[in-house]
Amino acid sequence: MTITEQKVKTEPQGQPSGAMRQGLWFFPAGLLWMELVLRLSTIGFDYVKGILYTLGFSLAAGLLLCLLGKAFSPKAGRIIMTVLWGILTVFYMGQVVYYAIFKVFFTLFSVGGAGQVAQFSSVIFSAIAQCWWALLLMAVPMALLIWKGKSWTVWGHRSWRELLWPLVAALVLQAATVCGVLLDTGGAMSASRLYTTEFISNLSVSRFGMLTTFRIEAGNAWFGPMESIKTGAEPEPEPAPEPERAKQVLDIDFEALARQTGDETLAQMYRYFAKATPGTENDYTGLFRGKNLIFLTCESLWKYAIDPELTPTLYKLWSEGFQFTNFYNPVWGVSTLDGEYVNLLGLIPVTGTWSMTESATNWLPFSFGNQFRAMGYTTRAYHDHTYTYYSRDESHPNLGYDYKGVGNGLNIRVTWPESDVDMMNATLDTVLADEHFMTYYLTVSGHLEYNFYGNAMCQKNRALVEHLDLPEAAQAYLACNIELDRALEVLLQKLQETGHDKDTVVVLAPDHYPYGLDEESLNALAGKQLDQFSLYQSCFLVWSADMEQPVVVDKPVSSLDILPTISNLFDLPYDSRLMMGTDMLSDTQSPVIFQDHSWLTRYGRYDAGRDHYESFVDTGNDEMYAAGVNWLVDQKFTYSKLILRTDFYQKLWDDAGLWEQQSDEPAEESPGTADPVPSAE
Repeated sequence: MTITEQKVKTEPQGQPSGAMRQGLWFFPAGLLWMELVLRLSTIGFDYVKGILYTLGFSLAAGLLLCLLGKAFSPKAGRIIMTVLWGILTVFYMGQVVYYAIFKVFFTLFSVGGAGQVAQFSSVIFSAIAQCWWALLLMAVPMALLIWKGKSWTVWGHRSWRELLWPLVAALVLQAATVCGVLLDTGGAMSASRLYTTEFISNLSVSRFGMLTTFRIEAGNAWFGPMESIKTGAEPEPEPAPEPERAKQVLDIDFEALARQTGDETLAQMYRYFAKATPGTENDYTGLFRGKNLIFLTCESLWKYAIDPELTPTLYKLWSEGFQFTNFYNPVWGVSTLDGEYVNLLGLIPVTGTWSMTESATNWLPFSFGNQFRAMGYTTRAYHDHTYTYYSRDESHPNLGYDYKGVGNGLNIRVTWPESDVDMMNATLDTVLADEHFMTYYLTVSGHLEYNFYGNAMCQKNRALVEHLDLPEAAQAYLACNIELDRALEVLLQKLQETGHDKDTVVVLAPDHYPYGLDEESLNALAGKQLDQFSLYQSCFLVWSADMEQPVVVDKPVSSLDILPTISNLFDLPYDSRLMMGTDMLSDTQSPVIFQDHSWLTRYGRYDAGRDHYESFVDTGNDEMYAAGVNWLVDQKFTYSKLILRTDFYQKLWDDAGLWEQQSDEPAEESPGTADPVPSAE
């Protein structure tokens, strides 16, 4: 009898042999290895308990992979597991590259749009070059599997008992880890809440790891999230005096609608909006009534791109218009598209989907296109890149625009990125030929990547920034924003030539900060070390040629506040209770809200990742104040999602009979000269 035969014969049945033990460690250790490399190259290790949860989930998943490898014949098991491990490796590598570009992880829904992202091949190659070391480390387990995998007897099984113990061990580990998570209820964004009801990709990866995060998202997509966990009772509001000025509301009796509907979700929404405190008219209400509007969402525009010498037109709009000195522009899950969604609809995007695309079949009465079109204005939208990107050919007509981009009527030179100047020159003669117009532009010249060899706009304006004592990437970023500035120069010149300079308002809002820059370049542009809040501090420009002096607003505001602010300035019919932000020019304020449920107000700021509140001003009871704002932020996320998912405005318009209130009258002729702007505070 050979030694091998003797060993097989004498070892207890159903127990793994020494050679089998040699292979069983691979999959649990390999998964944990990739999770740790992912953290090291992206979000770091700032949440200690998250390492423990990730360890438990990774070991459990790894043991299940072992079980899968043993369930088939040795050859079949090895082939299946090699292919599966290759897929997992590519998945983790893809997450690292995606995060390097967008500073968020891609979701299950984003996989369907991967082909569109692939258009930016130079950006992807640059990101790969940036994080090559992480990709190399992630390839180590795959190399080991190919090199040594054939000799491991982890493949196949002699009896069903050999399949039992990995299964039991995996289930015990999974159950123990889940119990630990469900019992971890501390903090506004607790591990328990993230695991059951709130999907926030970056926080979920920090708590549970990437594989578990993807599993949670898939479960939510197919089965819906678990029943919501109560995070605290609604704080008792203090009675407020009846406002002296008119409320910014439509004629809607939400309480009556709640009693009449048989839909419990709809009734819940009606009751919520019935309790919402409405905004009121203020000194700026109707300041721009009857004027035209040109609204630009500007790719990666940041406050530090505004310079009197490099970008004089941007500086003119900033220095002569409304100066929102404490404006924040948070990044959401789908970069530019979610930035547009917030700017144009005043709603928080839903994590795990393309909210703007999903809204394409909804009724959106408060979008600028639909509002101005109802008043008889000509409403157009332009984007100087592929018109189908992010399915804007479906969503933007639904916003009320005659939409054109590259490929369906906007005839400009195709470069990467395209020129905002070319877009203005190709469209303004058409736009300004109308007496009453509302035009939306989505720019692209400021797009990453920021270098002088792969970005046509950076190359074009390189000579104007080479003298600056900044990293090359920061110079390149400013160079491509010079193209935006020149486009605005063309716009203002055309407005003056056509006599529309006095009856047109120009509004600029960024979609997100330039996350394509590295930390060194961001800090160099800002001239200081940025933290997780100041990184998102940006600019929002509102300008009209007949403003006599600038208006300074220094309270914290954000992109969620844009829609109610512009609606108030133009005296559009809207209901302030139905928006997640508030008029920036009013006495009220909404919290500045970030994707992970962090927030900021004039009184303090809350970091959801660390569950830490930092007070700026003593409120008398900071703990109660923070709890109240946390509750409010949660409601805004919840009802933003419900508005999108239920096509709420359509149902509201039907139930409340608001179709009859929709004006079909043409706009009154612009007065040409508005009342003088009230002096700055």
